[in-house]
Order: sequence, then C-alpha cells, then structure tokens
Amino acid sequence: MNSDKNIHRSTSRVLDILDLVAANPSKYTLTDICELTASPKSSLHPILYTLVSRHFLALDSNSRYRIDYSAYQVGNSYLTQLNFLDNVEKILRDLTNVSMETSHFAILVDGDVLYMKKIDSPESIRMTSHVGNRMPAYGTALGKALLIDCESPELKKLYPNGLPPITPSTITDLNVLLNQIHEARTNGFTYEIEESTQYIRCYAVPIRKNGRVVAAISVAIPTFRYTEEKASLVKLLLFDSKSKIEGILNSIDTDFSSLI
Repeated sequence: MNSDKNIHRSTSRVLDILDLVAANPSKYTLTDICELTASPKSSLHPILYTLVSRHFLALDSNSRYRIDYSAYQVGNSYLTQLNFLDNVEKILRDLTNVSMETSHFAILVDGDVLYMKKIDSPESIRMTSHVGNRMPAYGTALGKALLIDCESPELKKLYPNGLPPITPSTITDLNVLLNQIHEARTNGFTYEIEESTQYIRCYAVPIRKNGRVVAAISVAIPTFRYTEEKASLVKLLLFDSKSKIEGILNSIDTDFSSLI
C-alpha cells in the first residue's frame, strides 16, 4: 500500500477497483471485490453504484462487473494524445531529413516557449536545445509564431517587466516586436536572427486548430550554413508540415490541451 500521506484513500480505492475490473472483466461480483480490496460492502456499494451510473463500469447478467464505455473514452483520449505527438514527430523527422537542420514543435506556457518535440540535425554542428526546456517566447521564432495573434495589451500582460535580452541580438523594444508580428501575419511565418542563441537563425510557422494558434513548428539554421536558397526551402517545408499537422488536428474531435 502506498504510504504517501497525500494519497486520498477513497479516490485510491476507486482506482483500485477500476484496475481490478480492467484486469479481470466479468469475473468479480460485489462480494469478490469486497474481499479482494479488504473493504466493507457498505463502503464499496455506493462507489460501484456511482461507477456504473457514470458508465465507467457495467454489470453483466451474472452480476459481475466489467469496464464500460466512459473508461474507454478516457483511455482513448490518452491513445489519441500519443498518436498525435507520434505523428508530429514523424512530420518533423521528414522536415529535418530534407532540410538537414534541427526542427522543433512547441506550445506557449505563461509567455514562454515549451519545447514538446525536437528532431536533431544530422550535422555535427547544430542548435542545442532540449524537450521540456522553456525560453521566453519574444526572443524566438517559435515564440513569435505562438504570439502572432497578440496585440500590445496582451504582450504587456505577458511581459510586465519588458523584454530582457537573451543574447545581444534579442529584440527588447515592444514596438519592434509588434511590427515583426504584424509582418508575420501577412507572410505567414516568423523568424529570428541570433535572438535566442548566438550563431543560429530560425524560421517558424503557427499551428492552428479551429482558427486559434495552439502550437508552432520551427527550423533552426546555424548562421554559417544559412543561404537565401536554404531559407526559401525551409519556409516551403514549414508550410507543408504546418498543413499536415493542422490536417491531423482538424480530424480529431477533441480539445488540443488533451493532446499534449
């Protein structure tokens, strides 16, 4: 038994019942479950009744319990989450294989970019970043893509202390940042030139679901490998990858927050 004092005993008992029935469908009656969980009928009966009424459990014709459709829906949401991120990873891998540069998938958290997926460039010299890391959004191409629909009041709320520099090239003037964001709405992409990491240039595009920006993808190019030709290729690849990811998102009838 878990000795953590923060564990809620009644909730833990509900989860124990679900685990038990999931592993042994249509095997246990109320009496069986009471014996296996060392719980009195007076305690378990209302729990089981509630689980049945909410369709997490069902009773068969022999008064034995099995998992019902609500439990399936919860589990399927988890599988959908895994499948979505797996698909994103495959799309990023294709993006990196063609561009030969590092690609990222990220979301916005409290004004920061949170890296969710990354595919490294096969080149020995490449951008250093890690899944799970956070970076101020205003200083990254990914972040600007995530902020693309924001206006001055929203940016001031996100960054009440201004825009502290990350590198010597970071944009620290809110009006300059706004001008870049407005330009990006027309062009469809955002960029940075050594603003978050020295010697790295990035391009990014927003990912939308139902018209709302929910994520962004980017490609990072070391400055010594940067050419206008490579930049044009990267932008085309980003738009293509954006279309694929948004196609997947729009085919999933669930809130984006449940996918990550």
